Amino acid sequence: MGNKTRSDLGRAIPAVLLILVAVIFLAAAFLNPRFAVLAGPYDPPPMPEPTPPPLPVVIPTPVITPPVVVPTDVESTLPSFPGHYPANSAFLQSFLALNGIMQVSDSSFPKESELQGSTTGIAVKKTKGTVYNQINDYIGRLEKGEILVSVKKPSKTAIIQTPYGNIACSANGDMLIKLVDGVLRVMNMDGRGQTIMAQLDKGPFAGPADPTVAVAPGFELVAGDDKLTRADMRPRDGIKRRHYKLLESGHMGICEFSVESALSASDVIAELRQSASGTKERRILGDMSKMAAVLNHMNGTQGFKVGE
Repeated sequence: MGNKTRSDLGRAIPAVLLILVAVIFLAAAFLNPRFAVLAGPYDPPPMPEPTPPPLPVVIPTPVITPPVVVPTDVESTLPSFPGHYPANSAFLQSFLALNGIMQVSDSSFPKESELQGSTTGIAVKKTKGTVYNQINDYIGRLEKGEILVSVKKPSKTAIIQTPYGNIACSANGDMLIKLVDGVLRVMNMDGRGQTIMAQLDKGPFAGPADPTVAVAPGFELVAGDDKLTRADMRPRDGIKRRHYKLLESGHMGICEFSVESALSASDVIAELRQSASGTKERRILGDMSKMAAVLNHMNGTQGFKVGE
């Protein structure tokens, strides 16, 4: 009996020890949560929080206030030059005046011996006291005074002889020619291109350097025996002018004139208005009036002044 009891006791001790160890571990798990990880993960590991991107740096756009430009010259054809020359500078005056004249070859000027064709479109009007002689159907000679020469199709060309050379007017052109006190004036009223040309080869222009030029509409060619003066370029005739340039050692000049003012101030045009009962006269006045409106629109009217 005694031996059996010791044998049972020997088997019970290890079991008690195992139970005691298990109780100790369970107590430790409850008392310290770190041991819970021994049971293994049941949920997925928490996702790491993403690093937020850096905030963009916004650079404000600078506000640029454009400068206020106040125009000082509204002339429509006024070009822009380096150096910003003022509108009344001598450089600009000369440049704009030279827009009205172009040198052409002598061969381009109509020859008197080759004039032919219809003469129904050629008309010459003169003022009282004018000394003018009609040489033939195409050619006339002005000695003194003022004339209006008009050439309309089907006619081609008319030539006016003067003490300084010949003036040619081709089809669809109208020009005023005035010769007073040794000063010749040729005003292109409406002829485009090379419609109005002058071949100056007599008097101070005689010689190999005689100029042959075309005059643009709205421009006046001035020539004289003596060097031209301010009064010659700006006569007191009621016609407004601007932009002047002397050429040929001062014996020739070019300037721009207001066709609109010439229609009102010219004596020969005033007489034409009084007798404008025919189709030809009305057409002449109509063509010149249209050109006046076109030039005013294209080139403006600023700067025109009458002679003082």
